[in-house]
Amino acid sequence: MTNNRNLALGGAALLIVGLFCPIVTLPFLGNINLFNDGTNLIGLALFALAVVGGAMALNNRQRDAFWPGLGAAAILGYHFAMLQFRLSQMRSSMADLEGNPFAGVAKAAVGTIQLQWGWLVLAIGVGLLIYASVKTRREIEQPLFSADDTPAKTVAGVAMLLAVGVIGWTLFGGAAKGTPGGAASMPAAVPAVRGSLNLPSTETTGPSAEEATYIRGNLQLYDLETKYYDSLLDGRVPGVNFKIKNNGNRTLNRVKVRVVFQDAMGKPIAEEEYNPVIVVENGYSSENNTPLRPNYIWQNERDHFYNAKSVPSEWAEGKATATITGIEFAPNR
Repeated sequence: MTNNRNLALGGAALLIVGLFCPIVTLPFLGNINLFNDGTNLIGLALFALAVVGGAMALNNRQRDAFWPGLGAAAILGYHFAMLQFRLSQMRSSMADLEGNPFAGVAKAAVGTIQLQWGWLVLAIGVGLLIYASVKTRREIEQPLFSADDTPAKTVAGVAMLLAVGVIGWTLFGGAAKGTPGGAASMPAAVPAVRGSLNLPSTETTGPSAEEATYIRGNLQLYDLETKYYDSLLDGRVPGVNFKIKNNGNRTLNRVKVRVVFQDAMGKPIAEEEYNPVIVVENGYSSENNTPLRPNYIWQNERDHFYNAKSVPSEWAEGKATATITGIEFAPNR
């Protein structure tokens, strides 16, 4: 019985820890967690359910941790499904940008979106709460639904009311009003990023003569690495990493890189465009929303890479070339 109690306590602790772990990486925003400084209604609800589950275990009623665990599972499942739905919508909307000269910016931003390991921590925490409860009830031969167990019915009512209330609010209230606690608050940041780019409709033919000269004489792209990376949630995917150094005397607000992937014969078979440096005025900002100043070096964050999921299986791992195809000078102030 003590082991079950410890399992329930561990599950509650992991659920709380998971609220502060990254669940997704978004362009310009960086890593996002569910707690969001205490302003996310979903994060607060999960925190409350974890506390209830832990309190049940501390009072040797770990059998009743099933209900907060079930409520947390319902909220997490809903939020994960909404995230996947919105990301799918956003990726399909990229087709609307066909022909736009800055479509590569939006597509590259979408390419940087990655689900993170925080989901696993949250799922393990919820799983331990439910498992410890079910195991305890089996050992004492008590049914899951006991009509004469008033404390269990109270905990079940509170947990289910909290779960249904949060999901209902985010689905019909918070999401519609755009409140910070809405289920769409985190995923909706992605379309907002696209809007902040203010993509123009005029055609461009590439960098100007001045920009092309600066690229040739002052920008250094090196340490190119193209290989299959192990992603925690996406499995084994093609990815790209590189560094860029600004050896000139101008500050850059944007650097555009094209990576061409080759087959075993060295023939090009696919390409991807990335914008490792992009400063968005009057938009979302983060540590990535910084210009490339003279003598500065840009590189990806540790353990991060640009994914290239659309690269076909005929690609020969490691065979690729990278070229800086565009820049934007920072305005002189």
